[in-house]
Amino acid sequence: MTNQDTESLGFFGLIKKVWPCFASYLPFAFTLSVFYINIKVVSIIIWPLDSFEVHAGEIGVLFGISTYILAISGIIFGNLADRHSRIKLFSLSTFFFGLSFVLNGFVPEGLNYTTFSLFLIFIIIRGFFSGAFWPLINSYLSDKSKEDEKSKFFGVLNSTFQLVQLIGMITAAFFFESGLWRSYFWIFGLIISIIGILILKAEEPKRASTTEELHEILARSDILYVYKLNMNTIKDTILKPTNLVAFAEGIFTTILLSVPDFLLVAYIQTPPINFSPIVSSLFMVIFGLPGSVIGSLVFANISDKLAKKSIKNRVYLIVISLVGIFSIFMIVFLLPLPALTSLEGQDFFLILSYPIFWVLGLVAFLARSILGLYSINQPPVLQKINLPESQGFISSANQFLEGIGYGTGPILAGILLFLFDGNYQITVTLTMSLGILGAFLWVIATKWIEEDISRISKILMDRREELNGE
Repeated sequence: MTNQDTESLGFFGLIKKVWPCFASYLPFAFTLSVFYINIKVVSIIIWPLDSFEVHAGEIGVLFGISTYILAISGIIFGNLADRHSRIKLFSLSTFFFGLSFVLNGFVPEGLNYTTFSLFLIFIIIRGFFSGAFWPLINSYLSDKSKEDEKSKFFGVLNSTFQLVQLIGMITAAFFFESGLWRSYFWIFGLIISIIGILILKAEEPKRASTTEELHEILARSDILYVYKLNMNTIKDTILKPTNLVAFAEGIFTTILLSVPDFLLVAYIQTPPINFSPIVSSLFMVIFGLPGSVIGSLVFANISDKLAKKSIKNRVYLIVISLVGIFSIFMIVFLLPLPALTSLEGQDFFLILSYPIFWVLGLVAFLARSILGLYSINQPPVLQKINLPESQGFISSANQFLEGIGYGTGPILAGILLFLFDGNYQITVTLTMSLGILGAFLWVIATKWIEEDISRISKILMDRREELNGE
């Protein structure tokens, strides 16, 4: 399929082509913000007599531990993705991810650390199976899209992910604020499990069939790509400078990306701002959703065009994204937002009557837009510098280190927020300053990236001759 063919597919055509990725990843997106947007409600469900700030550290652990488990399980599923059917693995992980939601609905309310422990158990289960999604997606898309198509595929995936995440945010806020949190877990958990079963109807793609060096020879039905990851290929390709830099930056970058999600919702929902969960969700949809679409779809075409000129352009776009996110969220926590009563915090139109909240909305728009640059350029870079048989492994290894960052961010932020007596400005400054180191590491990666890509290309060309000879 040519790039022109890909463009003619359109938005829904692209989704149809790689629908198992969307079928597993979008339910994850829909449920991703359930605890973030209901951070105060969840705290009350667990500790009904205490304020959020008293248990900010425990809530941080509740959020962070699932990411640690996701990071560990990703290594397991990444290796499985390189050796076994991606479709079966998609089905398995999605089914059990949904089942853990169903079981979460039976947790007793208001029993303090008993409730906390049970929530934690089911979060750990979800974290384990959600660790499969990203390695599987990277492995699957690597065999379904060519180099000059990748940003468009990831752009569509990222834009729909953020759209569904925001819809899920509103839905979760409604259920939890209405006291129907059990129904939320039961209804959507059952739906997700059914989706997991339906994924089994999808077709497994042929490995390495879209690589530039091998796609013509692998078009023949009698030739299969049978190479497996071994110690020699790990040494010759994975343990090279660009990969090592990408591994290191993952921890810092994801601290930068996770802290705003954790702190911003708590910041606008606690005194003196007092946004309700539903108002918080509506605010993010109205201002954040357009930014997500622009960042993922418009920037996708720009990224692919710039990448044709030089792969370094993808790295520069990643750096621009990270520096932009750092700058924007530093501004958010310095805006002089007015004090609202709890009743005023439920009135969305009253909030929009304050000009400063329009400024906050513009900042949210810019943040979502710039975030898209990172999401659509980082995966193609990693795919380009690694062999087909290591796509699952490399994405899971990267996810492991990113998971450490994502998990550490909320835990660190929760502890600092407690130590600094609820001072969000000091907390966000300290944590996000640590995260910006990831951008500098990407700049360093430009020194070796072209050499590492040439090494992969040479290996694939040699394999083309081997396969042709056989």
